[in-house]
Amino acid sequence: MNILFWNTNIPKRGNTKADNIDSCLLSLAIENQIDLLILAEYGESMGQLCRIISNQSGTQYIPIPNLGGCTKIKGIINGKYNIDTLHERDRYQIIKISTVFYDLIVAMIHSDSKRYSRNNRQEEILRQFHTAIVDEQEKHKCKNVLAIGDFNANPFEEACLSAGNLFALPFVDGVIGSPTRCIGYRVYQKFYNPTWKFFGNRTIPYTTYHYNDSGDMANCYWNIIDQVVIRPSLVKAFDDDKLRIISCTKKHQLLDNGKPDKKNYSDHLPLFCALKEDLI
Repeated sequence: MNILFWNTNIPKRGNTKADNIDSCLLSLAIENQIDLLILAEYGESMGQLCRIISNQSGTQYIPIPNLGGCTKIKGIINGKYNIDTLHERDRYQIIKISTVFYDLIVAMIHSDSKRYSRNNRQEEILRQFHTAIVDEQEKHKCKNVLAIGDFNANPFEEACLSAGNLFALPFVDGVIGSPTRCIGYRVYQKFYNPTWKFFGNRTIPYTTYHYNDSGDMANCYWNIIDQVVIRPSLVKAFDDDKLRIISCTKKHQLLDNGKPDKKNYSDHLPLFCALKEDLI
């Protein structure tokens, strides 16, 4: 299963940038044989996008059902999968994908922007997000969980690392060998975060998002706020070799001077990952 997340940064309809994004989404879907396409800040019609990609790719896509509670995340999925919407809030949506061989819970989020919120608000949103995931896991007796989206926090921040928030760790052994941690009288479930690997990249794109604030004494410049995290049961199925940040298609160049081309496309770059379905 090939999955792509992109914060397209086009909340408004009908402009040249939106046309560029739609054309790029078509290229991304076809070139990468996308099964699940998840978008944040996308103000265009999902039905129209489905029709365009279905017609051009030869694969039938359907919109992810929205119950009206989520406004920040939209998506389409290969029609061969059975899908149920389990839980929605304004900034996140949790779905269950079912086949004859496995069930998979996919949780998708666009958290509050760092520009307008303090860190403790991001921590609270990710805490609520994780709590909702655990509730759906237990309700549907499904341990196969993948969470993806714009977390608006780097992997090393407390919003992602803390047991009380997302609890997403960078070490496989520390997650597989001990999938939970008991603190006081409460048990917390861990995620493995493979997107840590992008830190220290020597080639562009370094990460998915660049923010140049030269006034700060400490500044990463490049941030991994678009991430994918998985439960221990999916570690073997997750294809580490295919996890990548996409900076171009055959027809589209998403970088300008080595940074995301936010004028013509988005200030974020797409994040691609894949699951080996025979190992789920």
